[in-house]
Amino acid sequence: MKLRFLLVGVMAASLAASAAIAAPPPGKGKPETAGKPSTTGPTCKPMVTVVLKGTIDTASASSLSVDVTSANRWGRAYVPGTGLTTVGVDNTKVRRNGNTTPAAGLLKGDWVLVQARACKAALAADAIPPLTATRVVAHPAKA
Repeated sequence: MKLRFLLVGVMAASLAASAAIAAPPPGKGKPETAGKPSTTGPTCKPMVTVVLKGTIDTASASSLSVDVTSANRWGRAYVPGTGLTTVGVDNTKVRRNGNTTPAAGLLKGDWVLVQARACKAALAADAIPPLTATRVVAHPAKA
């Protein structure tokens, strides 16, 4: 009886070991990038949120020109010294004083907080990729 248990145990262990060691031959199986998300383009992974704070210089229906005064970790490259930052605003939630407004309704000197999404890889080494805002919150300039 003990011998039977020993033989069954040895056979089970050898099957498990052979399945674990087996690998497809070279050139067969999945390529290294199969199933992995792209690190560039509109569907890249991982994406990060870039938050910029500053004042409006010019506003149109399709873009904002912002003088950035501060930013989160991912937006450091857009802070002073880079001049005005242009941010696209198609399909963007724009609010001024809590009310929905078109992007062209923002005035020069308005304080803004801009949220945009960008590829983490595109922001490497303080690169400055173009941004399209997902949300803009504005308040009138203080008198």
